[in-house]
Amino acid sequence: MRTLILQLPIGPPQANTLYPHAWTEGTVHTAPLSLKWASSALLPKLDRASELVLMLPALALSWHRVELPPGLHKQKARLQAALHGLLEERLLDDPAQLHIALPSAWKNTPSAWVAVCDKAWLQAHLSALESQGLTVHRIVPEFAPDAACLQITVTGDAETGWLWASQAERGVWGSPLASLDTATWSPQVLEGADIQAEPAVVALTSQKLQTPARLMPPAQHWLAAIASDWDLAQFEFQSDARARQLKTLQRVASDLWQHPQWRWARWGLGLLLCSQLIGLNAWAWKTRANWQAQQQAWSQMLRETLPGTRVVVDAPLQMQQGVARLRQNAGALTPGDLESMLLALGEALPPQVAAPRQWRLNDGQLRLDGWTLSDAEQQAIQQALSQQGYPWRAEGEAWVMSPRGTP
Repeated sequence: MRTLILQLPIGPPQANTLYPHAWTEGTVHTAPLSLKWASSALLPKLDRASELVLMLPALALSWHRVELPPGLHKQKARLQAALHGLLEERLLDDPAQLHIALPSAWKNTPSAWVAVCDKAWLQAHLSALESQGLTVHRIVPEFAPDAACLQITVTGDAETGWLWASQAERGVWGSPLASLDTATWSPQVLEGADIQAEPAVVALTSQKLQTPARLMPPAQHWLAAIASDWDLAQFEFQSDARARQLKTLQRVASDLWQHPQWRWARWGLGLLLCSQLIGLNAWAWKTRANWQAQQQAWSQMLRETLPGTRVVVDAPLQMQQGVARLRQNAGALTPGDLESMLLALGEALPPQVAAPRQWRLNDGQLRLDGWTLSDAEQQAIQQALSQQGYPWRAEGEAWVMSPRGTP
């Protein structure tokens, strides 16, 4: 699944505003991103197999840790008002003019980081993109306080570069690289930290922090941003929820199919399907072999019993027809003869039940009319006739019996 990552500029949208953007194949793209800039009218269009992820720059966000009241997840209508009350004294602007977003797992923790940005600024950029036919499916922060260890990312160049740090315990903060206070970043503070920097500032970062920084291709940290669980499209910005859910499912399916960490799971699923396919083929082969052996046994029995049989089409049916002809030629009674059926019925009747006075034989079926039976008597007769090979059933006000195998 292709993903278009679009970073918003700091200022409001204008006709000549340029949006940095890059394409990536989900979150498994490891090659350097091809970063481009274009106005909203010249941004690439999306197809059904693509999604648009909007990334808010770190300079546009502030992070605050709040203690959520118990049971707040059961009162979603009061959630936004509760956040405004918790942050009112910490924010310089009126909370109603700001957009506040929670992490995806905020219901499972009483203490959570919330991201805050200017609501009018975000709404203006969303309107500018929607006017060009671009639907935003997710909104993610450039950096988020998710990692347990200290994460340091330096972007830009020596004059305009910024150092951004993030940690689950301390949040997200940054400072211009040119005015970086090296005393703040002592070796004790940087112990165990993951430090990465873009090519233009990797040497300067290593010099100022006195710690080697890992070289990072330009904008490569965008992949970590879209791979996070954050989605800032909440409250009034949570429009078209069905389309967002569909894109989320497509992204998850794409990651399961392509991401290296799911490689063994894919191998296991493939082996399971192959084993099931082999097992079904083996079962079908064995069933067919048993059926062929049974047919050969029936054919052999037919030829041994009736030596005059030359062509075997349906051995059981031919055997039944052949035995019926032998009985007819010998003058013996068959199960479909009236005498045989009346004899079987007489043996099946309970002692207290009188024999029927009206019967009619037609096409091997004996129809008994005008005969009233209780449920217990009917069940007793049916059980006795079934043991002798004569199914017994009711048809309207009459009872019908016929030899087994007769339609």
